[in-house]
Amino acid sequence: MAEWHITPDYIVRNWTDELLDLMVRKLVERKEREAEMYRNKGGGSGDNLVSEEELFSQFGDSLKVVKADKT
Repeated sequence: MAEWHITPDYIVRNWTDELLDLMVRKLVERKEREAEMYRNKGGGSGDNLVSEEELFSQFGDSLKVVKADKT
């Protein structure tokens, strides 16, 4: 229910069994895709991932690090 930002009561009152079944199947498919992406570290060859050093060297002076104010 948290995935859809609705209460169980709303589902009981407003969703058909068919809609609930469809939503659960689609949720499972999405979670499986997410898990596969994590297993592959971003998808396939790893081209989407860069090391910290490479990230900072690419951004250079355009990246500004600011300390958070502890108040």
